Amino acid sequence: MDLGYGSKNQVMGAAVSAAILRQTQAKEAAINDELAQYDSLLNDAGDSELEVLRERRLASMKRAAEQRRKWREAGHGTYDALGEGQHGGDAARAFFDASKKSDRMVVHFHRPSTRMCDVFHSHLDKLARRHLETRFVRINVDGCDKEGG
Repeated sequence: MDLGYGSKNQVMGAAVSAAILRQTQAKEAAINDELAQYDSLLNDAGDSELEVLRERRLASMKRAAEQRRKWREAGHGTYDALGEGQHGGDAARAFFDASKKSDRMVVHFHRPSTRMCDVFHSHLDKLARRHLETRFVRINVDGCDKEGG
């Protein structure tokens, strides 16, 4: 196909096209080899080997489910306020208790009078639901300067 720009562009286009084709064929051959390895594994492996793989995977899934259960019991998956009980509370004590139960923790120190904190609250709430491995909490700093707060 002549683009009307002379023979140099035709030569360059043909060379690029040939290089892309070679790369694509090499990639396809590598994928086919990998698929053949998996096929031979499935065909050659005895039932006992596959059963061992299944048992390992099942044990791994059980450990992951148990870890998720422990995280939920520790308050993970939610975005909670610390130190804001029915009668107020000791934010420092609640913070240290929560931090002892969790390896990962995100703390938002906020003021209700700051409008941007509401934006942070909405985003941190979404993140808390997505990242079960991390505990997300907020502490109102307006009451923290008082005795016991």
